[in-house]
Amino acid sequence: MRLTYHLAGLIMGLLVLLAAASAQTAGTESEAGVVVEKLHNTLLEAMKNADKLGFKGRYDIIAPVVETSFDTPLIAQVVLSRYWKELTPTQQEQFVALFNRLSASTYASRFDSFSGESFKTLGVEAMKKERLLVKTELLRKNETPVKLEYLVQQNAGKWYIISVIADGVNDLALKRAEYATIINDKGFDNLVGEIEKKIHELEATH
Repeated sequence: MRLTYHLAGLIMGLLVLLAAASAQTAGTESEAGVVVEKLHNTLLEAMKNADKLGFKGRYDIIAPVVETSFDTPLIAQVVLSRYWKELTPTQQEQFVALFNRLSASTYASRFDSFSGESFKTLGVEAMKKERLLVKTELLRKNETPVKLEYLVQQNAGKWYIISVIADGVNDLALKRAEYATIINDKGFDNLVGEIEKKIHELEATH
């Protein structure tokens, strides 16, 4: 009888631990999803008021959220790869700020109208290195949804987006190849000039 009680106690203890672990995982996934939802809500706000705001107004709404939602210093290191360590601290800061401007400008130019679009979170998947993949869709009337997947990880206890995959295309991978070619052939200053030119083009056309 004592053995039965002992086994029952062990099973109950195990169930409690599993329940606690499950609750902690659910809480973690929820926290990770909040950063993506904040970005989506901001993009919807920009879209719904696109004409009234204009490019600059949309940029002003989106830029602060980009700066607080993305781990841009880490993204910059990934994008520039081995060239990152060759930059001075001042150049590194310059590139991080420039990349934030490019990201916000790109969002402001792409999300420039509203036709009943909405975002839907499909789920959260655990990845390697304690990262999570937040799977979402951009729903559009009479059009195929755009699959948007956000790779997120913690930094100093806060979740940040470190990569966005749209319909299977990782924009950071494309930028990494493009920027490596420019900085290798023409140097860092020319890369800065090319990104500045791209930002001005986005501003002028939207």
